[in-house]
Amino acid sequence: MNTNKTIRRRLQLSVVKFSFKKKDGTTRYATGSTNIPLLNQLFDLKIEVKETMGQQRNGTTPYYDLAKKGWRCFKDESFIEIIND
Repeated sequence: MNTNKTIRRRLQLSVVKFSFKKKDGTTRYATGSTNIPLLNQLFDLKIEVKETMGQQRNGTTPYYDLAKKGWRCFKDESFIEIIND
């Protein structure tokens, strides 16, 4: 199965811990999701759907980063693995 499709699907369904390679070559561990209702409910956030507009770019996967408290993205080819099952 395509790992980029897998991470995108998992981000839509739940909160996911995953890793990817940053531009400088270091590994970044992140915990996030794209499931806005779930994020708002579990973490008492006030994210609006319109905030995700403009986040979709070819070759990248956007996600809401719980540690950074904001939207981030990573290049699809830099994805390493999903850490939590």
